[in-house]
Amino acid sequence: MSEVSVTMAAERLGVNTSRVRSLLSSGRLAGRRVGSVWLVDSSDVERRRAATKGVKGRPLSARVTWTSAALFDGLDTDWLSSAERSRLSARWRTNGDAQVCRWWMQSRATVTRYRIAPGDIAELLKFEGVVAGGVSAASNYGTGLGHGAEAEIYASTTTVKRLVDEFFLLADPQGNLTVHEVTADTHWHCRTARVVEGVQVAPRLIVAADLLDSDDTRSRSAGAALLTDVLSSDRERRGQLVAS
Repeated sequence: MSEVSVTMAAERLGVNTSRVRSLLSSGRLAGRRVGSVWLVDSSDVERRRAATKGVKGRPLSARVTWTSAALFDGLDTDWLSSAERSRLSARWRTNGDAQVCRWWMQSRATVTRYRIAPGDIAELLKFEGVVAGGVSAASNYGTGLGHGAEAEIYASTTTVKRLVDEFFLLADPQGNLTVHEVTADTHWHCRTARVVEGVQVAPRLIVAADLLDSDDTRSRSAGAALLTDVLSSDRERRGQLVAS
């Protein structure tokens, strides 16, 4: 197996080194640790680069990513002017597809995988400050996916530390808990969440991006379908506004 350094992998993928380390920690990029140094599987780097080939422009900032999600779910975005809303919506309508979505939304959080006892998942999802994403939120949006013994969440750095202590979480690239750690003080994940049966759930666009990042073919297909629904519902809503 041919391997490259984190720096070289970052250069090939057009991202920063912290993003590569996040992908390695979450198991979404193949590699191995030698002491404190990561070595990255070069063939996996090329596979990921091919998946984003032709995508232009910088990834969206965390603020714009979460604002997009709020906008498409009809949530309050009073921090945007009407002109900014129109430009952001038009940008997604013109360019939005699965490949672009993965590229644009990669800065929404830092990802790490942990191992959690399956029996603790339901309690963890209702923990204060936790927002369900990916497989843990997919069923709320009619994707037909069940999360079973897996979980995927968004949480602030402070909340993640509490979860590690409370649920005895162990970092594991092959773990059954995917944690998207939101480092920004604005806590966009909580500001844009909706509550379903006592669980805070991330917006559709965020969940679609999570599923598209999955290694599971069925999850990726569900993510692509959800993204299509998100963008089509926005077009339909805008059409109704024009007609009225």
